[in-house]
Order: sequence, then C-alpha cells, then structure tokens
Amino acid sequence: MTERRPASDAGPHGLAFFQTIVEATPEAIIVSTPDGRITYLNPAAERLLGYASTEVAGSSITRLVPLHPDRRADPVKWLARWAAEPEPEQSRHLGFQARRKDGRELTVEVRVTRGQIGDEPRFFITFRDITQRRLDQLAAKDQSLRAARILMIAEDGIISCDAHQKIIFFNLKAEAMFGYRAEEILGRPLTELLPPDARAGHAALVDAFGKGPVASRMMSDRAEVTGLRRSGAVFPLEASITRVETGGATTYTAHVRDISLRKQAQEVLRERERRLHAVFDHAAEAIALLTVDGAVIEINASALALTDGVDAAPQGKPLWELAWRAGSDADADDRRSALRIAIEAAGRGEASSLEAHIDDRDRRHRVDIVLTPVFKSPGEVEFILVEGRRAP
Repeated sequence: MTERRPASDAGPHGLAFFQTIVEATPEAIIVSTPDGRITYLNPAAERLLGYASTEVAGSSITRLVPLHPDRRADPVKWLARWAAEPEPEQSRHLGFQARRKDGRELTVEVRVTRGQIGDEPRFFITFRDITQRRLDQLAAKDQSLRAARILMIAEDGIISCDAHQKIIFFNLKAEAMFGYRAEEILGRPLTELLPPDARAGHAALVDAFGKGPVASRMMSDRAEVTGLRRSGAVFPLEASITRVETGGATTYTAHVRDISLRKQAQEVLRERERRLHAVFDHAAEAIALLTVDGAVIEINASALALTDGVDAAPQGKPLWELAWRAGSDADADDRRSALRIAIEAAGRGEASSLEAHIDDRDRRHRVDIVLTPVFKSPGEVEFILVEGRRAP
C-alpha cells in the first residue's frame, strides 16, 4: 500500500503542488495508518533510512523503529498518544532509535500529527537524524560529570553561585572548611559564608566584578578575605573568583583556601624575627652578617659605634670599606687589608680571627674579631657572621 500517486493537478493548490512540496522538503516524512502501517516515505526519508518507499509500504512502523527488549517504549502507542494532542502546537519531539536498511541505528527526533487523506485517517510523522547531536550531548555530559567529580575532590574549597549570588556548587573541601554539608547550603546566599561586617558591600563588589572586563582575579587584591564557619569562627582565606557566562546566564566560582595555619606560622616567624632583632640590635658585642664576598647584610648599633658615623646605611658595602676609627691612615689601610683577608678566608669556609685597634676619645681599644662561615650545605657558605668584642 502506498500513498504515492501521479500528479494530476498542476494548480497552485492541487495534488501536484503539494506532492512537489513533500518530495522536495529536506525533512524526512513518513505517513502511516493509526495502527502503524507505513503508507509512504518521502525522498528525504528514503535517503536517510536506505529504503525505497515501495519496499516498506504496508510494513509496521516497527520495521523502521524496532522494539528493543531493554526499552519499554512502543513506537506505535507513543505516536498514537502524541498524535491525539488537541493542539498542534503541543506536538512533542520524541526520541527514538531508528534502524536503516543496512542495520545501522540512528537516534531520531520525531514529531507526529494526525490528519486525513481522503476519508482515511493518517499519521504524518516528520523526523530528523540527531545521532551526532546526541553523541555530542553525551560527550558533554560525560565531560561535565568528570569535571564535577574532579572539582568535588579538589584540594581547594570550590564554591559556585548564580547571578543572584545563591550557592549552586559546594565541594567536599568547602564542606570541611565551612562546616556545612552541600545539601544544607545549596540555594542559600553566599553571604552566609562571610562575617557579618563583610556582608554589606560584598554583593555590590561581586556585581561590579561581573560587569568588569576581567574574567578572574584574586579577591585579596582589594583587602584581606575572611570566611565564617558554621561554628561562628572567623578565619582567613586566600581566594580567587572567576566569572563564566554560558547560555546568557552568569556563574561566579570562587576557589578558596584556609590559610589559618600559614598566618599562624607567619606570625610565629615575625615574632621570632622581632626577638632576634631585639637581641641583635641591643647586643653589647659588635655583630654583622655578610654575604660570602663580604658585603654588609645586617649590622648592629654596637658595630656602627666603632665607625665615625659617615656610613649611616652601610648595607651592601664591603665591611672593610666602612669608616672604622683609626689613629692614622696607615693604621686604617692595614686594618682594611687584614679584615679583607679574614673575610675571604671565611668565604672559603675557614673560621678566622684577628685583632683590631679602635681610637675612641683619645684612647685606643683593642677589638677581638671572630669570623664564622655559615654553611647552606656542606662545602657551600651562605653567610659570614662577624663578631667583635672590646678587650678589657
């Protein structure tokens, strides 16, 4: 049984006119009876499925859309169901697995409407091959799933929010960091993760960032960032923010890192340095720390007191070139030469010592100087420590 007939009316609304439209359209069209018997394939359907219309005329639609044991969908029942939609605009796009004559399967998107040819009811089925689109969608879904899983177990806390700053993603590290489970915090305002005094201007800052030309930046560029744990504890954060726009929707994603331990370690280090400088600066002994080639890195007040004061900022100068107090130019030259020789020995890893004499208020004082190499690794000198003590 076939609906293909010779064109008999060439008028603008005759059979030939409509047959030409149907046969010329690039959309694949199948005509069937309501019980699923095929009556016609247009040329586009013939090309897509590999069958001539006459080969399948009278066959069940399941020849082209076979039933699968693992699928409950009965194509005939689905077509009948959606063809009965009262409004044509409600005709649904259905997804089926079609099979070509050569056995290759296609994913097809189908629409169906009910009509009549003469007095005979017919289903008019249009369909298109969406196999590649479906494969692309599955690949994108798989890629998205992999990315989500990677982000979920990332070492940084990762929090995403929508354009209204409602949380839409909260990974495991963020859960551990803030004390919320993801299901508790999703959909809630991002500001709930901020201390109260930081909330007022936060939304405006994010909005301004969203309108700016830069798509990502460190949030700490403006000020120190802090978070609020569920327990109420405030803690320091290192955070970066990225703006992504897809499908007309804006998403903000923050990568956050709890730096409480780092801040504590920095504070301990600062306190240690403060104490060491207090000892260094107030020591009665003259102390200087030099590079391997003898340039001054640090020098304390007791050491500067042995100079004539012209070297107010001696850092970077060779120690032997400072204006040490001496009775004569000859004494000064001898002292420079001896000090330089001792520094060169210390730079080679040899501990050394020497005596020097300093003139102070018409008195000459002997200064015992010890040079100690400080090793970075065996055989590699990093600094030279110079200590000078006035002899009794």
